[in-house]
Amino acid sequence: MGINLSDLSFDQLAQLRLDVEKEIRARKSQEASALANLVQERAQQLDVSVDELLALLGKKNTGKKAPLAAKFANPANPSDTWSGKGRKPGWFLAAIAAGKSEADLLIK
Repeated sequence: MGINLSDLSFDQLAQLRLDVEKEIRARKSQEASALANLVQERAQQLDVSVDELLALLGKKNTGKKAPLAAKFANPANPSDTWSGKGRKPGWFLAAIAAGKSEADLLIK
């Protein structure tokens, strides 16, 4: 391909970049579709579902993860629970500050 970039104006370079990015996205989509079709065909030949193949890769085709089970409960309102993962809820911090231990807040 014989494009001399130094001969192009700034506007031409910017447009060229947009055109290249658009073409890359289109080709990526085409390649991904072709790969998906190939995997689907091969999976059918082997009598294996695509979900089974994904499981072999260690990935799940389920979308969202299931919520974690509650590990701690608010003594003042047992319907307020926390799994122990992520940011500590206000009621948990308040209970700790009031002298409760994590063990006191565990769901039994």
